[in-house]
Amino acid sequence: MTGRFKKPNPCENMNHRRPNAPVSHCPECGGVVNGSLPARSCSEAEHAAARRRQAVFCVHCGTQLIFNR
Repeated sequence: MTGRFKKPNPCENMNHRRPNAPVSHCPECGGVVNGSLPARSCSEAEHAAARRRQAVFCVHCGTQLIFNR
């Protein structure tokens, strides 16, 4: 019966538990939290704003924003 149950994600972000997360990627681990939302390309200005909010990953495209943590 493998594949029947989802493996729990070790990330503490609540988007992993939501059935309809408002973003496509998790800001803490970069994992996909809502696969029905299309990934989009982001501008550097959007990534800079996400870094100021201390997001490690972009919630729209999944790019790693902060490397030294």
